[in-house]
Amino acid sequence: MKLKNCIICLILLSSLTAFGQSGLNKLTHPSSPSDTSAKADKLIGDGFIGMGFVLGNSMVGDKIVYGQSREFIVGIGVGYKLATWNGFGIDIYYKNTNYFLAQDSTKILPTNSLYNSEKITLDNFGGLVFDRFYIGSVFVDAGFYFDWTFYTKHESWENYTNANANGGGSTITVDRQLIYLNSYNYGLTFRFGKSNGPSLYFNYRLTNVFEKNFTQFYNLPLPPYVLGIVLAIH
Repeated sequence: MKLKNCIICLILLSSLTAFGQSGLNKLTHPSSPSDTSAKADKLIGDGFIGMGFVLGNSMVGDKIVYGQSREFIVGIGVGYKLATWNGFGIDIYYKNTNYFLAQDSTKILPTNSLYNSEKITLDNFGGLVFDRFYIGSVFVDAGFYFDWTFYTKHESWENYTNANANGGGSTITVDRQLIYLNSYNYGLTFRFGKSNGPSLYFNYRLTNVFEKNFTQFYNLPLPPYVLGIVLAIH
């Protein structure tokens, strides 16, 4: 989708340019040198990029393939240091989440048809508010995130031993804007890492990705956990 690709490129450019600096003090114009020092110590910002893997129990009917089921995230953030040991911040980001479905006889999501490979994708814009605690050279974050799912799709891949009627050796089928998926999700986030290096993050989704009206799916929630790594772009 061309619009989706343009949006992702714009976010990447924003992360690498506007926030690809050591701090927001470079973007401010305080009235005196003393103000410069104070703001440099308290007001910080950067870009980030990362990837995580979906974890947690999946249920009979919509089992996922672990290792393949994953998310990609890229965004920008700003924070304010309240003290040497504490601060708070806000992140905004684009997130792509893929649930690869296990192909077995119990599968019902979205149908019981089996393929060589199959996945459900959610593209999200989101925001995160967090509280940060500094412990020496490392930090620990605890926060709340909200995702708006603006684009969804179901993809299936079928490979053939012999070419099909169109002469093809494989077929990819894509269904877009899936009506059985929620348009938003939210949950808790925890991070641990170094301010100028990589950090681990753990997400716990509190919502069901399925709409309540689709009870056959709603009663089989997808795994709510994601564990991943984020790299800061300075």
